[in-house]
Amino acid sequence: MNEQAATLSQTIDAISAGAGTLLPELLLTFFFLLLVILGLFRSPVLRPMLPWLALSGLFAALLVQLYGGYTAGNSTFLNLLRADGLAQYGGVLFCAAGIFTVLLSLQNRALEQLQQGRGEYYALILLLVMGLHLMAKSVNLLMVFLAIEIVSIASYILTLTLKEEKRAVEAGLKYVLYGTLSAGVMLYGMSFFYGLTGNLQYTSESFGLALLQADTLLVTVAAILVFAGFFFKISAAPFHFWAPDVYQGAPMPVVALFSTGPKMAGILVILRFLQAFADPLAFADVQLFLGIAAMVTLLVGNLTALWQQTPRRLLAYSSVSHAGFLLMGLLALGTPYTASVLFYLTVLLFMNFGIFLFLQLSEDEFGVNKLADFAGLGRAYPLLGVLALVFVLSLTGLPPLAGFVGKLLIFSHVWEAYTVSGNTLLLVLLVAGVLLTGVALFYYIKIPFYLFFKRNQTEENLVISLSSILLLVLFALPLLVLFFKPDLLLTWIEQLLAQTL
Repeated sequence: MNEQAATLSQTIDAISAGAGTLLPELLLTFFFLLLVILGLFRSPVLRPMLPWLALSGLFAALLVQLYGGYTAGNSTFLNLLRADGLAQYGGVLFCAAGIFTVLLSLQNRALEQLQQGRGEYYALILLLVMGLHLMAKSVNLLMVFLAIEIVSIASYILTLTLKEEKRAVEAGLKYVLYGTLSAGVMLYGMSFFYGLTGNLQYTSESFGLALLQADTLLVTVAAILVFAGFFFKISAAPFHFWAPDVYQGAPMPVVALFSTGPKMAGILVILRFLQAFADPLAFADVQLFLGIAAMVTLLVGNLTALWQQTPRRLLAYSSVSHAGFLLMGLLALGTPYTASVLFYLTVLLFMNFGIFLFLQLSEDEFGVNKLADFAGLGRAYPLLGVLALVFVLSLTGLPPLAGFVGKLLIFSHVWEAYTVSGNTLLLVLLVAGVLLTGVALFYYIKIPFYLFFKRNQTEENLVISLSSILLLVLFALPLLVLFFKPDLLLTWIEQLLAQTL
């Protein structure tokens, strides 16, 4: 009895000692519950307050992580979560994505007219962001699975926000089916790892040592199964099929969130997971699999985007191609590639939210459903057209925009890794990445081509709200600043990564 009491006391002490690592998540959970409760009331006074409450919760979590000090560096919670510099920077990105999503929602006509489920909509955004935080902090396979499922469940429901539309229902159904399949495959792979190592803490030294002693084929099979779940979150091939339909059917702010938040969290999870497979000789098959997956993702994303005639589906396959570039960056083992990957993710956040806000304005104000519907809008609304051009060129990876710097950093580290290791796969990936960046120009350029070189058939003159223009400028400015001064961000990232074990 005394032993049980002592064990319980030790567990309580461990929970208390690590509770500080959960401060951002606790804040988000509090505001999530508050929004759910307030959403039950149909008061006309409460209804306009709901998005601002969501913003308050996200800003509170953002400020906590920007200023730090809520945990004593590299603190862990029951060996399940680790609050280090990597998780802190990821948390900043996730909170920013949540804030941008709420701001886009306030500009979205369909969501502003939403009568039922308004509180739940904003609450689910906070729940999804909280799940992303847990993904970035997870150092335990079971915790990773639970965090991914929190994000997935919130994503399924958010996809069905406008359930009156048939496209939303179809997209939600496909999303659930693909998500369930990938989750089952991933869990099966995790069971293999537990059987091989007797350990779920995949960042521990004992986990890596156990894998070195295990059968190489079994380790490779288990890794491929686990990567199935990770690839689903970052929309990498062959688990990308949900993306075009979900991007087509979900509300635009939700699509913008899906194109950034889960992708960023998935990449951070893979970053931690790859620590166990850093030995290039013992785990050559795992690295070969990742290289092939990166190549296939790049090819599928870029080549399929060439044939798209609707902006949403074009940007869906664009998102797939960016997943390929990120996977390629993760293969630059032996180089300090983490900072460049985080830089790329940051730039992707601003590029994607900018282009999706532009597309939302185009749909709501001008009825744009196909690329041809952009005809002449750039000449009729020059500021809108120029801002769209900024986002498109940055997504392509052309100077003088931060998208160019992001790809250049990735390519540089892949080349450095190739010169060190002599791995031909890295050279093939590098050449393919450069060539497919040229291919990307052909489908991205369709948008400015229609904006500026096609004649507008309508004489209607619409006024774009000042708040929308200011928000577009907010997304565009970092893309210019970070091209000329990338060290402003890279220095901060490296300082945070110095705190990471």
